[in-house]
Amino acid sequence: MMKSRRLTLVGRIVLWNLFLIILTGVFLLVSLNVFVQIMLPAVQVKPNDILLPQDQEVIVPTIEVNQIDQEGMLISDVSFSSELIAFKGQVLLFSLICLLIMIILGGVGAFYLSKRSLWPVRLLSERLKKINANDLSVQLPVKELPNDELKELTESFNTMLKKLEHAFQQQERFMANAAHEFRTPLTILKTNLEVLRSDPSASLEDYQQLSDIFEKTLKRMNHMVNELLVLAKNNDPDKDVIEVGSLIRKVVSELNDLASTETISIETHIHPDVKIYGNDTLIQRAISNLVENAIMYNKPQGKVIITCTSQEGECFISIMDTGDGIDEKHIPFIFEPFYRTSEGRTKNKAGTGLGLSITLSIIKKHEGTIEYSREQRTKGFIVRLPVID
Repeated sequence: MMKSRRLTLVGRIVLWNLFLIILTGVFLLVSLNVFVQIMLPAVQVKPNDILLPQDQEVIVPTIEVNQIDQEGMLISDVSFSSELIAFKGQVLLFSLICLLIMIILGGVGAFYLSKRSLWPVRLLSERLKKINANDLSVQLPVKELPNDELKELTESFNTMLKKLEHAFQQQERFMANAAHEFRTPLTILKTNLEVLRSDPSASLEDYQQLSDIFEKTLKRMNHMVNELLVLAKNNDPDKDVIEVGSLIRKVVSELNDLASTETISIETHIHPDVKIYGNDTLIQRAISNLVENAIMYNKPQGKVIITCTSQEGECFISIMDTGDGIDEKHIPFIFEPFYRTSEGRTKNKAGTGLGLSITLSIIKKHEGTIEYSREQRTKGFIVRLPVID
């Protein structure tokens, strides 16, 4: 079944302009002829007493009487006369010729202006054909376009392309990092199993040791899967009033043993009566992730400084540490799932690389923000959440 062909945009614009020209021309033609008809001169005939010879035949035109004025003169319309009829015919013919010329010139002008006005669209179309999923770095020309709505549309499209490129790159990094994180425990399982199978004298103790390795590795993989499920949830959590100070103290209490093991001291500066509206479990998990990272990636004998204040309708939670911090080149990617620096993989082998991603997701669900901050002696994260008035 053949599809019906539609006119191009240029064709539709030309036809629409021609329609307007014809409509305008017809209006002018009718108006001109009506105007001529109205403005034709009237003929006044006065009665007189001139007597004509009886044998002389006089041809007198028939006059249609319209009215008689006060002086007794007959005021008559003479539009029937051959001269005026010919004049009106000439006016009508001239009007039709002008209308035809107007249509021809208008059509040519409309076509030229349409092609001229739509050349940026053709330029954009050619550039768009070069864009594909493997190369989204192509930017549409902006400087070459006139400063109008089309330029604004092009700039918006370029912004969308940048976002798509960032999303594709983020997806590629996620797949690579996820593959790395899952490949490591699978490799451990496979290697230990092959070693045990190749040993004909393997004892029950060897199998027990292999079982312990399998259990530990599978727990780590299960933990990663659960973390991904938490990250994938988009539903709004149940919320209630949270006293931030007590929540931070609870987190510190739970992580004191880890801090002692890593020889890290935790210092808190909490402003009283700072309350937010949120999910207690999720907020506690977000803060716990940040504090745990500050402990694990700190220097020996280092310090973690937690500050909680309320300013201008926002709750500021600052979690800083005395470690080396994150290299500048890694900062744009630290909230991506499974993204970890080589130093991070060395210092925290039990980590999954999902902690900051989950923290960011939780903070966003509570209409807050989180950012990495570097000060003179400390580095860490600052969380902003709306407080309850």
